[in-house]
Amino acid sequence: MTHLSDKELLERMKEFPTHELKGDQKNRIIHSMRNPKAPKRKIGFSLQQAGVLAAFLAVLIIAPILFLENKSESEKHLGAVVERAESGDYFALKDEDGKPVFPDSNFGIPGRVSLLSPPEWIAGDDRSVAKIMVYLWWKPGEQVYQNMKVEAVHVDTGFAQEMASFTLSAGMYGSDAHALTSFKPFEKHGVWNLKFMFGEKTFEEFSIYVKEPYVKIGESTLMISQEDLVAGTFENVNLEVVGKDLPGQVELELYSLEEGTAEVFLFSGKTDYINAETGKKVSMYTGDLVIKKSGRYKMSALQQSVPIEVRKPVDE
Repeated sequence: MTHLSDKELLERMKEFPTHELKGDQKNRIIHSMRNPKAPKRKIGFSLQQAGVLAAFLAVLIIAPILFLENKSESEKHLGAVVERAESGDYFALKDEDGKPVFPDSNFGIPGRVSLLSPPEWIAGDDRSVAKIMVYLWWKPGEQVYQNMKVEAVHVDTGFAQEMASFTLSAGMYGSDAHALTSFKPFEKHGVWNLKFMFGEKTFEEFSIYVKEPYVKIGESTLMISQEDLVAGTFENVNLEVVGKDLPGQVELELYSLEEGTAEVFLFSGKTDYINAETGKKVSMYTGDLVIKKSGRYKMSALQQSVPIEVRKPVDE
C-alpha cells in the first residue's frame, strides 16, 4: 500500500467497516501505512540453551586446570637424571663366634649399611621385598637417631619413592644397629639409588639394579623376569596361581606366532598358601621350560594367555 496516494488511501479506507475516527487518528494510520517499520527480530534463548553454553564454558575453564593438576601429580616425584651412587656388593656378616654368615645374601657397603637382600630385585614384585633385614655401622662420634627411612631414586628418571620407615634396634652380627622391615615394590625397572636417611639427612646410599617384572598370565605368574626370557632351558621354574579349587597340575602352552607351532610344559608339585595381605588363596607349581628360539609367542595357562617376546641371548 505504500505506493497509493492520499486520495486512494481514503477511498480504500471507505471499504473498511464503518467506524468513526478523529482526524489525527486517521492521519496516524495513514502515516503508519506509508512508512511501515521493519519487524523487530526477537532473540530466542531458552533455559536449555543457556545451560549448554554454561556447561561448555565450564569445561573450557576446568579442563586446563585438571590437566595441569594431573600433570603435576604424575610428575611431582620426577626430576632430572641423577648420578648413580656407589654400587653395593655382597659381604659376610659375623656371628657371635666371629664366623662369617650370609656371604651370598648380605648386600651393601661394608662397615656402613647392608641388607639381607633377595637373589634378585624385580619391578612390581612384593614377594621379594616382604621381609628385609637392615644392618648399620657408624663412625665414632657420628650423630645417629633411632628412626630411619629408606628412599629409592630411579637414576634414569629421578623418580623417587619411599620404600620403608622403621625404628632401629641394637646391633647383631657385628653391626651397630639393625631393623626388620619390608619394602614397597619398585615401580620401575633399572638402576635405583637406595638412600638410608635420618630425617632429611642421608646417612649412606648405594645403588642396585631392578629387573623387569615377572611374566604375568592372567591370574598366573611365571617367575622369570621378562628381560631373562631368552631362548634356552629354564629348570625348576615357579608358577604362582591365585584362585580356589585349582588342579594338581597346570599346563603351560607356548605358541609361536611366527611359525604356528605349539609346545606344552607341565607344572606340578602344587603347594597352597594364603597371601597375608590380600587374604587370597595361592598355589605354587614347579616345572621346566624350554624355548628353542627367540621370537614372538603366546603363552597360555588355565585358559588365559598373553603375548610375549623371547629375546636373543646376550652372547649371541
